[in-house]
Amino acid sequence: MDGDQALADAGTDFASGRAVYTIGIFGEPSETAPWMVQFGGHHLGLNLVIDGPHSVMTPTLTGAQPAIYKRGGRTVRVLAGENDKAFALLDALDAQQRKQAILPYAVDDLVAGPGHDGETIVPEGIRGAALNAAQKEMLMDIIGEWAGIINDTYAAPRLQEIREGLDETWFAWSGPTTHEPDRNGSSYYRIQGPHLLIEFSPQGVGGDPTLHVHTVYRDPTNSYGSRFTAP
Repeated sequence: MDGDQALADAGTDFASGRAVYTIGIFGEPSETAPWMVQFGGHHLGLNLVIDGPHSVMTPTLTGAQPAIYKRGGRTVRVLAGENDKAFALLDALDAQQRKQAILPYAVDDLVAGPGHDGETIVPEGIRGAALNAAQKEMLMDIIGEWAGIINDTYAAPRLQEIREGLDETWFAWSGPTTHEPDRNGSSYYRIQGPHLLIEFSPQGVGGDPTLHVHTVYRDPTNSYGSRFTAP
């Protein structure tokens, strides 16, 4: 949101900045019956369904433009963890693993972005079962940048569900294998498992893809809490 405000401060010809973020509540807030909070604006779309002991935050879109800016005399880098942890995992792969993980073609946009609910993507890259224990923990650390941002009560069972399917979770990469220190790269990656789809996609709009990033976080088996709320 603050990066979006930096964009607005620089001047845009479209609605951006904190003033144009909105919140919607669907249903009646309850400790037992399902209800939903939707919050978002430019480069942020959070969908949170709460159903008693269950909570679902998918699908969610996070992004950045600019991904690096100055605020109060310091440099702020948005999506730094999502970027740096993925590059760290790529660096931890051996030559054979990298050959599996890196796609032979370029991906320059979200494959499962807004408007693509319910679509099936064939898994690509390297399968979790082909990773060693340390590499699997690095993969979980990346996933936690999305699945772990709600409170522990709801995050813990979600992360456990993802961990149980880690051997069937795939990591795919497209683009450069290095990035400038303290700056996001221009590479796309995807993490796809039985209950998980994450994409990190730098955008070419504006000339510098490192400054404009889209990400999406989905659970294809539980979109908008359907697993708990469907009749």
